[in-house]
Amino acid sequence: MVGRTVTLILILAASSPPADLLAQDVDEALARGSRLERSGDLQGAVQAFEQAVRIAPSRMDALSSLSLAYLRQGRVADAIAGLRKARTADPEHPGIAYFLGLAFFQSGQYGSASRELEWVLERQPSNQQALHLHGLCLLKLNRLAPGIAKLESVLRSDPANRQAAFTLCSAYIKTGQVAQAAALVDRYLKDDEGPEALLIKGSVQLARRQYREAVTTLERARASGRGLPTLHSQIGVALMYEGRRDSAEEEFRAELATNPDDYNANAFLGWLVQQDGDSESALELLRSAYSLNEDDTGVQYLLAQVQSSRGQWAEAEALLEQVVEAQPAFTPAHVMLARAYAKLKRTDKFRRQQGIIAELNARQQERDLQGVNQLYEGQILAMPRQ
Repeated sequence: MVGRTVTLILILAASSPPADLLAQDVDEALARGSRLERSGDLQGAVQAFEQAVRIAPSRMDALSSLSLAYLRQGRVADAIAGLRKARTADPEHPGIAYFLGLAFFQSGQYGSASRELEWVLERQPSNQQALHLHGLCLLKLNRLAPGIAKLESVLRSDPANRQAAFTLCSAYIKTGQVAQAAALVDRYLKDDEGPEALLIKGSVQLARRQYREAVTTLERARASGRGLPTLHSQIGVALMYEGRRDSAEEEFRAELATNPDDYNANAFLGWLVQQDGDSESALELLRSAYSLNEDDTGVQYLLAQVQSSRGQWAEAEALLEQVVEAQPAFTPAHVMLARAYAKLKRTDKFRRQQGIIAELNARQQERDLQGVNQLYEGQILAMPRQ
């Protein structure tokens, strides 16, 4: 009996490769994967890295190599799963945390991405890649001021970083800092005639209400053949203000065909189709715009117009109350809100709105008597802007 036991132990030992041989197999698979990746054979590299993980599922270098290859393939969910395991295996490794943040960013999980990148920056405050990506996360989370500050820091450290310049300029425009955007273009992009730079330059002209010049510049960007996100939309806005409605509508539809989350395309096209009497299409488009920026009073007002036309007075009421809080001098919103209160039989609120409307009309008459020509310098709520 003892002899049989000894024989069994020897057989099992012979059938199990020594640990050093397993490690050698993993190293060889990782080396092969790296060679294939450098040669451009990404699928072959993935297969080699997968072999390494099968042999040693807990090795951080195997997990991270496979996860990054998945990320390059666009398999973001697989990359996140592997990077999470690698993060657990080596919780103090800033490189793994950075790439996990990148994977979260690419999957649209901006809050999770921001947390990983904050962790990296606490340990590596001069990590420009992490700083840049964290700035983008903050912009996506609509934390515009800190996001802009991050990108300004990146650009100060690396003036040749064109992507940071493009994004920062767009952020300036979004926040109404048009002078800063123009100054940035003059300093960093003046001689750049690439399609991305032309898109930024055209966007600055658009923000300055130089619509004809914007169309010309943006058409030059289009001539490159590059399918740049927001390009059709920006051309559409410029055409809209030029009075070329049909051409503008074509541009908005072209943008949404490839970029359904474009704010301006949803907002402007929603406004246009509502003018044509297609309230159902307008409602869908304006709801999409509203989901992208719930704080924009222009879209709140337009969406309230659509809801009012459909008899959805409670929905219109909630939106209009936000509008008049943000723009208390915008009389049309007060008029529509008073009508909503009347329909909903909110008598006290209706009477208060009547008083506000009377006061606003009196102020308007006083300005007219004083010869004031330009009555409103703020956001034009009847036409959405972003």
